[in-house]
Amino acid sequence: MDDDAVDVASDNSLPLGIGASAFGSENGDEADDAIPQRTLPFTLGFSDSVGQYVERAESPASSYASMQSDSWSETREEHEPCRTQVQLCRRDSSASSSEEFNSDEEDINMEGSAEESTRKKSKKEGGVKQQNVPALVKPELVVDPNEKRHPAMTVEFAFKALTSCLKKLADDELKHFKKLLWDRYPERFHDPLDGLDLVDLVDKMLELCDIKVSLKITLALFNIMNFKKLAEYLLGLCKRNEVRYELKLTLKRKYEMVYEGFSQQGQPVPFESVYTDLYITDGVNASINSEHEFRSKIEQLLETGKVKRKPLTGNDMFIQENVRSRPVRVVLTRGVPGCGKSFAVQRFILDWADGKVHQDVFFLIPLQFKELNKMLEGDYTLLSLVSILYPEMKEIDTLDFEGCLVMFICDGLDDTQIPFNFRRTAYWCDATRPTSVQVLITNLIRGNLLYDAYMWIISRAGALDVIPPEHVQQLLEVRGFTDVQKEAYFRKTITDRDLAERVIAHIKSSKTLFIMCHLPLFCWVASKVMQRQFQSLQPSAQLPKTLTNLYTIMLHGQTQMSIEKLQNDPTEDTKDLTADQLLIKLAKLSYSMLEKNEFKIEKEHWDDVGLPDSYPAMACTGLCTEFYREKYMIYTEKVSCFAHPTIQEYLAALHVFYCFKKHGKNILEQNKLKVLKVSLVDLLRSAVDKGLSSKNSNYDLFLRFLLGLSVEANQELLKNILQISASSSQNAREETTRYINKKVKEGHFPEKTENLGWCIDELNPQ
Repeated sequence: MDDDAVDVASDNSLPLGIGASAFGSENGDEADDAIPQRTLPFTLGFSDSVGQYVERAESPASSYASMQSDSWSETREEHEPCRTQVQLCRRDSSASSSEEFNSDEEDINMEGSAEESTRKKSKKEGGVKQQNVPALVKPELVVDPNEKRHPAMTVEFAFKALTSCLKKLADDELKHFKKLLWDRYPERFHDPLDGLDLVDLVDKMLELCDIKVSLKITLALFNIMNFKKLAEYLLGLCKRNEVRYELKLTLKRKYEMVYEGFSQQGQPVPFESVYTDLYITDGVNASINSEHEFRSKIEQLLETGKVKRKPLTGNDMFIQENVRSRPVRVVLTRGVPGCGKSFAVQRFILDWADGKVHQDVFFLIPLQFKELNKMLEGDYTLLSLVSILYPEMKEIDTLDFEGCLVMFICDGLDDTQIPFNFRRTAYWCDATRPTSVQVLITNLIRGNLLYDAYMWIISRAGALDVIPPEHVQQLLEVRGFTDVQKEAYFRKTITDRDLAERVIAHIKSSKTLFIMCHLPLFCWVASKVMQRQFQSLQPSAQLPKTLTNLYTIMLHGQTQMSIEKLQNDPTEDTKDLTADQLLIKLAKLSYSMLEKNEFKIEKEHWDDVGLPDSYPAMACTGLCTEFYREKYMIYTEKVSCFAHPTIQEYLAALHVFYCFKKHGKNILEQNKLKVLKVSLVDLLRSAVDKGLSSKNSNYDLFLRFLLGLSVEANQELLKNILQISASSSQNAREETTRYINKKVKEGHFPEKTENLGWCIDELNPQ
């Protein structure tokens, strides 16, 4: 080849990524060739005349998944008569993390210098035959095929991240971005980008490039455009996306198992195997479930004003349409003990981790008050506090980041040892300065720290007064199970289908049992007890319709929990107060109120039994609760009461039985002459007479409970709680049974006949 031919070959260049093979035909007809007019990013070398016809390069793939190629250039097979060779040198790819998206400006400048040097060298060595000319590949286009992509780096995230960043550009800046994208990467983008809107532009980038390449290209262009903060923002999103992925895995591991019952004893079971949907409603003006077998209405516990009974789900929280005023930032959820509050929290956490609820929340951080109780000594920044409980959060530098909404879930306010005082606690607005846990949590609730963050606080009634109402925008109530959900629970938790149907049928045959199963904790007790009882019976046999044993097991479990709560409670109200003392006081109060046909607990009632206020009973025992309701339109009153009317009747019977066992007294006959020695038969007979003489059914369930407490099995459960001895009562129960049968035969109380039959069941449960 002569020198002129070499010069001509060296001066002709083709667009980057198109290659010489994109022009010409197999016939070798040079007249049909067309050379596009486009600026050359670097010089290509030719070994012979330009007129060689080669095969056209393939067009890029049309889907995201197919764009995984490491190289955008094509090389022909060795046996083909191609005389043009292009060799691209590329860098080693970096590690798989969000840091690999950093695009150094020095690389861009070096690349430009290399291209200019190549052009000068080509002209200088015009007469020298060139076989291979190395050309630098843009570092942001390099993808290592052996490199594993982080599972969090999905198309969905990449689309949201790129869209979020490009939305921050002004119209002229976005046009400049498109121009740079078109000019700098012709090997990727063959069609003009001017006509694409922002969404179509991002979609096109992800379609023609790998996910990682799209992000790296965007970072490179941001650096060229000198948008340093925007590049840092995109890097921050990518890092937080990986941390969120790890956080979700941690939450799934932590909450996928659950302990049933009163405390964390025994073996945990899979959460999904026992969870049944709960009935959650608006908590404004909502009273307790006061449904009763023998009372149509209890006026003192009725709701006033308009109550929203529409069931709510996790996605209904923090929604402006569900509240009356103000944006929702703090949600307070309450419920009687055993209604399933903690299960509702666990359901929400797992649903968020699975992407089912509130995906606008970027970080969900549960902060249980029992865990915070162990961190009261030191000082922490907000992030260091979170990082101790969730170490993966150490990878980020701040929780206050645009587009990354944080939600805190604080469960168990009634368990807290934090001395909350919203009036005296200092205002704290700097999340980077360490301070006490009490100051951090108080100012999180106030909104001084992370004003945009969501707060969800869960508590028993009684501890709710700790948080001033002006800091709460939405009040919810967990009401346990509906009738349909009760049956669904037994069918889900009892694996034997026939046994489950027998348990359901038995519970529905007793109205009081079926009513009380609105509490999931009571359902759990009933399920365990009845499974054991039915398995010991013949298939055709029926269980007696007893209540006392189930209520006593419930009381025993609640008392064991109250022992721990009283020991850890920091308030003066519970100082030197033991669980058995508190139970005895409540039992005395319940009997006094039952005699007066009262269900609403007033302040003077607490004074009568020597309690300073309602807090110990509400927050520590699990037997009492309180709610708010409208009164006189503009006034809201707080109503304190027992968790259910039947619990009040059970405790009243317990008080009578305790006085007999501890002091040998029959308080049912206080107006009669004192007897030197009272027998159990005397006590039970006087209870039957009192129940029959009652005009308003006040003592119907009371009678059943008192007769049931005489059974040895129930006395054994009470022995450790009330320090009373268990004794044989077989003869007394047999004699009382004969006395009841005699009353039934007399027929003087036909309306009481059914209840008297159940009383006999209580006396003879086996």
